[in-house]
Amino acid sequence: MVESTPPLDNLLVRLEPLTHARTVSLAAEKMWQNEIPVVAVVDDEKKYLGVVSIFTLLRSRAHGETKLKNLVEKAPLVQWPSDPVSIARIFARTGLPGLAVIEKGSIIGVVHARRVIYALKLAPKVPARHIMYPIEPLKPDDSVEKARKLIAEIGLRLVPVAHDGRLVGAVRVYDLVNFIYNTPLRRDKLGEVKGEVEYFLDQPVHKIMMSPQRTVNVDGIPTIEDIAEGAIVLDPKQNVVGVISPYLFIRRLLPEVEEAKLPIRIEGLDELDFIERNLVTRKTVDIAKSVAARANLLEFSVVLKPREKAGERRRYDVRVSIKLDKGSYSASTSGWDVVQAVFESLELAYKNFAKTKEKKRERVIDLARLRKRIGF
Repeated sequence: MVESTPPLDNLLVRLEPLTHARTVSLAAEKMWQNEIPVVAVVDDEKKYLGVVSIFTLLRSRAHGETKLKNLVEKAPLVQWPSDPVSIARIFARTGLPGLAVIEKGSIIGVVHARRVIYALKLAPKVPARHIMYPIEPLKPDDSVEKARKLIAEIGLRLVPVAHDGRLVGAVRVYDLVNFIYNTPLRRDKLGEVKGEVEYFLDQPVHKIMMSPQRTVNVDGIPTIEDIAEGAIVLDPKQNVVGVISPYLFIRRLLPEVEEAKLPIRIEGLDELDFIERNLVTRKTVDIAKSVAARANLLEFSVVLKPREKAGERRRYDVRVSIKLDKGSYSASTSGWDVVQAVFESLELAYKNFAKTKEKKRERVIDLARLRKRIGF
């Protein structure tokens, strides 16, 4: 569960903003030194312009001497002090891994996903499979460019490296950005070869990979450290099946239910912890959106009923109902893993709905073909 008043002392990374005329190399250095995914950017008059995200920086492949004004993104400021749940919801809404913080009119630093997760004081009870991002590991001889694409496009804190299916290391986003933008390059009389950024992107990832510090079994319960710091998820045969990344965790955990504007009703959430509750809500919103895109949705309900207990575990019955202007669909499941039970019920109900829609579409197509043959 989440404490009612989580401590705020460790939420903030105090850091002076950079002016828009400073370079990408300096921003990369600050990110690496402080392990922060954003830097705040101001103009010459100290007026706030926005942030530069580590993922935007990597996606850009910009030269190290590029000015920050060319990469800055508009982003809301976090008023200090502010509670971690509210900050996390801004992350989810903006798609940014961090935000600048203002107090009494001055920017005093940044907040980011890893520190927010620690501040939430979560006590995970769900298996890693529910919060991981499925991924194929890199090979030691793969290029840094391949690691850059994976990390930047998905939003990962780290990416695993495996040899013959076995985990041998990991590439962290901060080591990656530091390697590209702050590694001294020995020059010869001919000058640069293909430019500095391209030179480093062509290098093999084994040059920057570190030993994997955190792993968790796909059916195991991750610790709060696994979630906040990032972890590599392994199957029972020790093959890499995914990663846990703090930024992706927050995006998945905090759906904007109010913004979805869908007739959703979920009963029984009070029995669940913070992570379970939000995973169930997020999946429900996603499925309801898919139904509403194809039909006139009147009500989408999920009912969770707790049953017998076995120690700390509890069995749940789950029923999902989809009510449309024409017809209704439902599905029921039961299980000890409440998140898995809800996911299965949602997918079964949607499958029933989609199958009926497909049959109706086929009948319309068949009728159109018949009319064409008889010249109707």
